[in-house]
Amino acid sequence: MSELNVFLRINIIEAKNLAAKDRNGFSDPFVAISISDSTYQTHVVNKNLNPKWDAIFDHKIDLTKPPNEIHLTCWDKDTFGKDYLGEIYISLDKLWESNGHIAYDDELNLPQWHLLTTNRKNEDVSGQVLVKVGLRDKDNKSLDAREWNSIWRKMNSLSINEVQSSSTEGTSSVSSTKSTIRHERSQSLSSLSDIVGVIFLEIVCAVDLPPERNVTGLGFDMDPFVVVSFAKNTFRTKVINHSLNPQWNEKLHFPIKKQEINFQIKFSVYDWDKFSQNDHIASLLYDVKPLIDRGIDVMNKSQDYENMNEGLLEEVLPLKVHSKLASKHDSKLVIKTKFMPYDYLRRQFWYVLSKFYDSDGNRLLNYVELETMLQSLGSTLSQETIDSFFTRFGKEPKRHALQFEEVISCLEQYLGDASFSHHSANPDGEEADNEHLIYLQSCPICNRPNLDQLSETNIITHVAMCASSDWGNIDKFVTGDFVTESQAQRKWVSKIITKVGFGGYKIGGNNANIIVQDRKSGQLVEEKMAAYVRLGIRLLYRGGLSKMDSTSAKKLLESMSIKQGKKFNHPSSVADIKPFVKFHNLDLDEVADSLDSFKNFNEFFYRKLKPEARPCDSPQDPYVLVSPADCRMMAFPTITNATELWIKGQSFSIARLLDDDLAAKDYEGGSLGIFRLAPQDYHRFHFPVEGELGPIKDIPGAYFTVNPMAIRSQLDVYGENKRAICYINSPQFGKVAYISIGAMMVGSIVFTSTPSSYVRRTDEHGYFAFGGSTVILLFQKGKMIWDEDLLANSGSCLETLVRMGMHVGKALRY
Repeated sequence: MSELNVFLRINIIEAKNLAAKDRNGFSDPFVAISISDSTYQTHVVNKNLNPKWDAIFDHKIDLTKPPNEIHLTCWDKDTFGKDYLGEIYISLDKLWESNGHIAYDDELNLPQWHLLTTNRKNEDVSGQVLVKVGLRDKDNKSLDAREWNSIWRKMNSLSINEVQSSSTEGTSSVSSTKSTIRHERSQSLSSLSDIVGVIFLEIVCAVDLPPERNVTGLGFDMDPFVVVSFAKNTFRTKVINHSLNPQWNEKLHFPIKKQEINFQIKFSVYDWDKFSQNDHIASLLYDVKPLIDRGIDVMNKSQDYENMNEGLLEEVLPLKVHSKLASKHDSKLVIKTKFMPYDYLRRQFWYVLSKFYDSDGNRLLNYVELETMLQSLGSTLSQETIDSFFTRFGKEPKRHALQFEEVISCLEQYLGDASFSHHSANPDGEEADNEHLIYLQSCPICNRPNLDQLSETNIITHVAMCASSDWGNIDKFVTGDFVTESQAQRKWVSKIITKVGFGGYKIGGNNANIIVQDRKSGQLVEEKMAAYVRLGIRLLYRGGLSKMDSTSAKKLLESMSIKQGKKFNHPSSVADIKPFVKFHNLDLDEVADSLDSFKNFNEFFYRKLKPEARPCDSPQDPYVLVSPADCRMMAFPTITNATELWIKGQSFSIARLLDDDLAAKDYEGGSLGIFRLAPQDYHRFHFPVEGELGPIKDIPGAYFTVNPMAIRSQLDVYGENKRAICYINSPQFGKVAYISIGAMMVGSIVFTSTPSSYVRRTDEHGYFAFGGSTVILLFQKGKMIWDEDLLANSGSCLETLVRMGMHVGKALRY
């Protein structure tokens, strides 16, 4: 490998809302950059308070003394001088800690706005500057995100003389850093036999640190941070400005190898200095052997996985102060520690995952529950292998269930099998040569990429460590981001696709994604499946095989839906709102309330929109039928036509859908409309016609997915699922049946309308909580006709993307 040739690239892109310093009401701004001992400067943009520079500077980095801060000063250029417009300090550690993407060319390393500030009195400062910062190596352009993080971490470990010179800490030299980076992509973590466990560590605070003379020599100050070193691992906390009792509360964890159990962790406290070398304040050595012994003792005394993840133990440790003021200060470092053996960490992960898929809370997993749990991990284990988990304990797969301990034993034994442990977790093609217990391209909890390049054991260890900080995150294996096409094309999905088919279109071949046409733009849009929809289709497929499997599938779907509803009603779920908005590119200008006003994710999910966001088409003409929701729509002139083209459930009938044989007779030969709401849609539903609203009839049922692939299966999803039915006696459209259908992950259907009242088009009827859902409208024969474009698409089995209030049909006038 060629020698590392690392540059820090700084792109000063633009600024906005700068202060006006000239009499003409403008400024002539430019930016001066100071980094280490170097300075750079952009060009001047004349008479502009929103200048665009797009100026790029490459700063060569000394690997032994990497910069930790960039100082930007914005100036107004005058004929005989310059006026101050503000300044920005960018901490590289904090910047890259927040976004995790260090490489300049990483497409996820996005420019960020930085606020101009000042410590000068009586200065008028305003505005922001858009800056992009990242590392580049002109000779090694193929380095990935993991390698860049490793380079930056090792450079920083070398920037403190004490860390560099201490051989006991095992910190790599610059030359070793250069020689090992290239190999990190192909290396996994140490083998299972080489690792004894994981130390969880929290740097809480320091107490009574001695004041240090500042750089001017005229006063005392302290900007402390801590360097933690163990073997080849080196970590650094953030800098706390101007504090002798700093509070960090920073957590980290690292693996412990067998040969490292007698090592010590070294904690070194430094005073950060902008201009000179950081000053070493204090240190202490901490033996890990007693911590390991204590952790193993706790685990051996109890096999209770419910209480295994007890909190970290707080310890107050005396610091050895390297200062003349040491005798006057009782300096201490407060930490929290815990050791967990690797096998116990994995076992607890299996336990928590099993508990999530235990639909009836009996601490047993039947075949359907176990298979669904494995599918959530991307498993490709064969039916024969899963069967062997049952037969190993003398049980029949289709009749008996496994205890959690038996499940854990089977999965651990599978991982420990030498014939499997060395395989990569990435299968080649649709049918892999080897079975795999887990396949994840990225961690569903921390989003770390390239997990598929690690061994299966290490993938599980990684996600187990991520989940261990909050076992509530285990549900992200079900509700995580959308999968790739290659993941969707697993052998079980291909089997279902073959069985269900794609109707009249096959865009992209035999894949598991849905194609819809946006009615407004005319463009075809690909709607990818969420992880929980994949599981839903798998459970639906299983549910159609036998009565016992069907019962198990229904129980599991109900359990998962209720659990997810509780999760998204919890205040902590607000953290899921912004990623959801970003992933689906939602238009927040339409939302009636600000994001900060939502107390949990569900409140955002069934958010209200501004009235002008969804206007009613032809507001003065009650003979116009409007869409009841933002949805993917199918329209059929007759119910017979719908069952021939779209609804393939063998037992589907209007009588079963309405749960009323007599009422079904009103709709013989009538029209049918299906309005499917995807998770990203606006989830309040409205009235499509005006008229007298009757009572609402609630029908309990299952929680099968309403994904189109499910509707075209042999199972009667609409007739099986939980639903609510009401009738609207409309002067224009006759007796209209309005069926609101819940689906997988829909915790509840809530109605906001009032029965026995007169409702008008686009009045709100109610809302669905998280998940997919559907509205079905039934019209009596000869009462209405659908719009031609909707009929044409439905005739080709192509859903049409429409918005609430949009014209979808009209009543027939006689």
